[in-house]
Amino acid sequence: MHFFDIDPDKIIQQKFAAALGLDKYSYIMENVNKIDISENEIFQKTFNSFYIVRRNEEWRKAYYHLFEESKKSLPTFGDTLYQLYDATGNVEASFSSKMIATLNPQMPIWDKYVVQNLKIKVPQYGDVKRMDTIIMQYQQIITWYEDFLESEKAHECITKFDEVFPDYRWISDVKKVDFFLWSIR
Repeated sequence: MHFFDIDPDKIIQQKFAAALGLDKYSYIMENVNKIDISENEIFQKTFNSFYIVRRNEEWRKAYYHLFEESKKSLPTFGDTLYQLYDATGNVEASFSSKMIATLNPQMPIWDKYVVQNLKIKVPQYGDVKRMDTIIMQYQQIITWYEDFLESEKAHECITKFDEVFPDYRWISDVKKVDFFLWSIR
């Protein structure tokens, strides 16, 4: 009887990586600066799937056009938040941060689970200072990451991530922490 080679570590890594979407994230990061993302449907579908973009076609067209333009100027979170508002009429903290974090993997994302876990109270829709408050809150998220990444707990999380996913060690420490915060629900 012939037994083929079974690598349990590799299989477990692949299954958990797929469950976290690391294959999608890898595709996004490998291609964001190589292609025109305003035109590339494969990139857009992968990004939409990974970040759960549920917006209409008009919104997505405006978003990916801004995303492509942002590759040239690398705007701040605040700039992106205002530009996306001008293009879509929506205050999109989460998708602004995901654009910024894709262009600069050292930047954290604004996600409902990240905000929830960091106990940040998001301003209401009618708040006249909503966008300015969101910008200040995003800075709080950045500061939290900076502080956390200096801690022993962050070192433990990053080391464990690298042990479980050795093929993904290239992912930024900020993004590794994102994956943990996303998983705490």
